[in-house]
Amino acid sequence: MPQSLNPLEERLQYRFHDAELLCQALTHRSHSAANNERLEFLGDSILNCSVAAILFRRYGKLDEGDLSRVRANLVKQQSLYEIAQTLGVSEFLRLGEGELKSGGFRRPSILADTLEALFGAMYLDGGFEAAYAVIERLYTPVLEHVDPKTLGKDAKTLLQEYLQGHKIALPQYTVTATHGAAHNQQFEVECTVPKLDIKAGGSGASRRAAEQAAAKKALEEVQKMPALAKPKAEKSAKAAKKRAAKAAASEAKMAESVGQMRAAPAMTAPVGNGAARTATAPAEKTADKAADKATDKSAEKPAAEKSDAAKQPPAAA
Repeated sequence: MPQSLNPLEERLQYRFHDAELLCQALTHRSHSAANNERLEFLGDSILNCSVAAILFRRYGKLDEGDLSRVRANLVKQQSLYEIAQTLGVSEFLRLGEGELKSGGFRRPSILADTLEALFGAMYLDGGFEAAYAVIERLYTPVLEHVDPKTLGKDAKTLLQEYLQGHKIALPQYTVTATHGAAHNQQFEVECTVPKLDIKAGGSGASRRAAEQAAAKKALEEVQKMPALAKPKAEKSAKAAKKRAAKAAASEAKMAESVGQMRAAPAMTAPVGNGAARTATAPAEKTADKAADKATDKSAEKPAAEKSDAAKQPPAAA
């Protein structure tokens, strides 16, 4: 392996066992037939799978839609281009003469494709775990500065969600001017939020682009208004206090009931000479009555037998 490739391996923190794989991953199709296109195809799948696993483990509460949105933004060309730049991949590219003259080593598409080819080469050289470890290491600092709730959402969507969260009517977009020939028009759009008295303008090569530019400025203006965040915070605080008071009252009531049950005084009833006797519970009274009846019946039975015996005539001598 050329000695000049060692710095790249150090930056990747991976040492290739097969030097040819690394060379092929850095070879553009303009250079030779043994280029990195097939490795790029393989690396694209390895990258998607690895990033999906990283996001799945890192964000346990994100649903499938949000995970897909975040992943799509992390593996898109611009994201890969930025990572390739931090690694200095352009220093090691093998390009044809035409690409070298046209500045191909700076082209985002070439750098992004080469990074994917490197991931494919690592997979073939050391297996999935080796490629995954490198991808995780490269993406960890990126994820530290990522908000999964907003990443990949355009300015119009973010503005709409922000206003809906504060129960404010949706913004209105109006085309205020159009400049240029039909094939090269420039649109100017105004975004207004009537309730907040906000008006922001934006321009772009299409109406959609102009609306996005205007929405971005309007969102910046809206987020500068601290009064919007206050009522929501106060409402949350009041709701929390109310829940806490309700819970405390419920616990106090339960404790009082338990105390009454434990400390309830015994019911007493007076007896002939003025002494007191503890009143029996309804179940105990019922049992006592049943026992008394049984005793009375037992006493009545011998008496009845004696009476019958008296009525019997004496036996003949």
